[in-house]
Amino acid sequence: MGIPFWKCVTAMTMFLVLNLHNANVHGLAVMSVDIGSEWMKVAIVSPGVPMEIALNKESKRKTPTAIAFRNGERTFGEDALTVGVRFPSNCYIYFLDLLGKEIDNPIVDLYKKRFPYYNIIPDPKRNTVLFKHGESDDYFSPEELVAMMLEKAREFAQDSAGQAINEAVISVPGYFGQAERTAMLKGAEIAGIKVLQLINSYTAAALNYGIFRTKSFNETSPMYMMFYDMGAYGTQVSVVSYQLIKSKDRIAPELQPHLAVLGVGYERNLGGLEMQLRLRDYLAAKFNNLKLTPNDVTKNTRSMAKLFKEAGRLKNVLSANTEHFAQIEGLIDEKDMRIKVTREELEELCKDLFDKVVLPAKRALEASGLTIELIEQVMLSGAGTRVPRVQDRLVKDLKSNQPLGRSLNTDEASALGAAYKAADLSNGFKVKAFITKDATLFPIQVTFDKEVIDENKPAKQVKRILFGHMNPYPQRKIITFNKHQQDFDFTVGYAELSHLDENEIKCLGSLSLSNIKLNGVRDAYSKYQGQEGADTKGIKAHFAMDDSGLLVLQNVELLVEKTVTADTEEESTLSKIGNTISNLFKGPEEVLKEEKPVHEAPEEDPISQASNNTTNNTDTLDQTNSTEQVKLNDTIPISDSKKNLKVVTVKETIDVNHEYLFVLPAQDDDLQNSINKITGLKEIDLAKSRKETSLNNLETAIIETREKLEQPDYSSSATEIETRSILDKCSEISNWLEDDGFGAEAEVLDSKFDDLKKIVLPVWERTFEHAERPSRLEALNSALNNSNSFLEKIKNTTLDDTPFTQVEIDTLDKLISEITSWKDKQVEEQEKLPKSVDPVLTIQTIAIKHSSIEREMRYLMTKFTSWKPKKKEEPKVKAPTSQADNEKAKTPEEQDNDSTVKTQDDVEKSTEHEPSSTIEDNAESESPLKTDKPKPTELPIVEPTKTEEKGDTHTEL
Repeated sequence: MGIPFWKCVTAMTMFLVLNLHNANVHGLAVMSVDIGSEWMKVAIVSPGVPMEIALNKESKRKTPTAIAFRNGERTFGEDALTVGVRFPSNCYIYFLDLLGKEIDNPIVDLYKKRFPYYNIIPDPKRNTVLFKHGESDDYFSPEELVAMMLEKAREFAQDSAGQAINEAVISVPGYFGQAERTAMLKGAEIAGIKVLQLINSYTAAALNYGIFRTKSFNETSPMYMMFYDMGAYGTQVSVVSYQLIKSKDRIAPELQPHLAVLGVGYERNLGGLEMQLRLRDYLAAKFNNLKLTPNDVTKNTRSMAKLFKEAGRLKNVLSANTEHFAQIEGLIDEKDMRIKVTREELEELCKDLFDKVVLPAKRALEASGLTIELIEQVMLSGAGTRVPRVQDRLVKDLKSNQPLGRSLNTDEASALGAAYKAADLSNGFKVKAFITKDATLFPIQVTFDKEVIDENKPAKQVKRILFGHMNPYPQRKIITFNKHQQDFDFTVGYAELSHLDENEIKCLGSLSLSNIKLNGVRDAYSKYQGQEGADTKGIKAHFAMDDSGLLVLQNVELLVEKTVTADTEEESTLSKIGNTISNLFKGPEEVLKEEKPVHEAPEEDPISQASNNTTNNTDTLDQTNSTEQVKLNDTIPISDSKKNLKVVTVKETIDVNHEYLFVLPAQDDDLQNSINKITGLKEIDLAKSRKETSLNNLETAIIETREKLEQPDYSSSATEIETRSILDKCSEISNWLEDDGFGAEAEVLDSKFDDLKKIVLPVWERTFEHAERPSRLEALNSALNNSNSFLEKIKNTTLDDTPFTQVEIDTLDKLISEITSWKDKQVEEQEKLPKSVDPVLTIQTIAIKHSSIEREMRYLMTKFTSWKPKKKEEPKVKAPTSQADNEKAKTPEEQDNDSTVKTQDDVEKSTEHEPSSTIEDNAESESPLKTDKPKPTELPIVEPTKTEEKGDTHTEL
């Protein structure tokens, strides 16, 4: 049955609407990147696709954090590690923890000891780490290496999502300080990625756990969980609480899940890497003891790289097996290594490490103020927790009543939790709210000197805590300087770090974060000195700890309260009640986000008023745009009694000179140079990829051409001259490739491909024509047969009973005849030609004829399906309305015969004189139009078939 035209239009409209909707949706995808010391995991959220892990080029769910440079080529992941086995200094690994570190940092010293084959030099401007690559003049900073990995992560995400992605949430270790977090953001900037937020890895894992278990939370009592995360480099343990709280919606508040980090403990060097290094050194010592060669294997960097890789494999195997053989072919001097290692030997090597397993957990409990009995469960995360001895020590030393939790995916929990946060922060998705509050791991304080009153006495230094240990963030705070009326400066830095050991404090680098100098303080005060009704409330510095854990100085201002007169009437009682009620409806989130004042010193008195103002006795205001009503004094004239005194807040901005004291990443020209370097490397990779594609296309074309010419269908479509020419061209290009073609650029390879294509294309087109012609002719014949059937039906019906005109019928008849005649003639001519000659009956011409008959039939069918036949009106016979009227209508003879019995003929005659309505119905049911005209479903419809327009010829090469 044919599809009515209006249905086609409707379907097409809906298709376009859906496509437009999808087009608007494209570009909304976001990603998360869990870039660890050893592995990188990428997760995406795109329209119609919930959180999922993006696969790499090898279709694996995680990629080694490794970058190698060799012969001008850059490789990532497994390919980079393969290069690193042969050329260790060319492959950079475990560089994440070098972010934001100066050259003399203990972490840098440990890195040099672990990987002695890298040439690490100080940055001449920032004294940070630079990798000098081989004998060349290439240098790479840790920020640049991180940018390369983030760029590769975006490539994986875009391939999985099928669209561009520029926004991301990146997970970082919780022990990253201000320098490391700033460096990570700079690496993302170099890669051209907009970071929505940096999230601590343990917070992301806890979020991933919580989003699937909201039904187990309640409003009254929080649920406490511990997340134990042992990764490749370090171990982090967090204690978190889950609870339902009411939203800040004043109209319809709802319960929302809330995640708060209560305590954190960590060991920076307790992880799989240290175990792998010890196993590497153990294998090296065992091999040397075999005395297979006089050379020491530890002195050979390539051999040590092979041992390092084998130690990593062996460590993973021994997590599931009690013993295994370490095997390396040609370790050194073409000598093979085969050494049996048991799990007990590995555990003995790492005995002191296993003794530290429980320490981060105890520190986290201590920081949270909880005991292990209150913890619902200890949830394992991170690949290091798969080591059996780690789990045994946790069970033994923690003495938890619950078994260890293993429901989280140890590799992907952080990436998936960060992906949920990315979807929440992006503008393209609406997810269920899940409030997260992280905790400050390193407290931050402000240090300043009291204003000097007696120049003979030394200035007293004052310290004020801004964000204490385990203070929640994001959060804003204010510190007020009440007695400074001259320009002054203060320092922001880490506060007391007694919860850390001495070496860990050194790993943080500079404990001073920034020096802030305030300019124009005296001028700001002088504006309001002597003004009646002006009361200065001190210099207020507004700080914020944002979602990424970065400290931000938002602004510094002088706060002044002025008493002014206003003609407005006193605030009504109803208005006061309304304001009070609105304050009662403040949600917990609003309370958490309010700026909290940090007083300069409890014993200090407020700054005295500069003017003789006896009417203003208001307290210090910490919030902006706040006012208070002040009672009138008795000394105010009676004529002014109808006017009110109003306290308004005036803010005078203070200029700030901000000097950072910790290690800053590259800025200005250095930053642009890094961006240009990464862009240049990307262009080289693209050129390499394009060259590989062109070379592959050319080699494939040569092989396929030779194979096809051996097939009868293709060989019969070419003349002997064409066949010889094609084979000669294939030989010519093959010889060129063997000589110097593999070093040619993509443009040269493409030109060779085009040369081959020019001589091959005519033969392939003929083959395609001969193969497709029968099916296309069959479709044309079917269309002609259906059209003929349709035409015969119309001719058997009068024009009055159809919607068609005689011109339309004649046009269809003529078109059918012309196409039939053309087809028969062309088929006859084509059959006379050999296959090696260009055909006279082409697929394109058949498609044009097919399209013309379909177009005509579509027009007629559309007209027919929308046509409604008119009913014929028959003259009505007036029926008698009563028995008396019937009697009057009869003749005397008929009246005399009424008493006689009616014969069969009389009955039949009486049937013919039934009421007119019955006659009309019968006449309508027996109408020729109803009999001869078929129903729409019975018409032979020409089903639209796929036609080949110009340019649609299919060519294979």
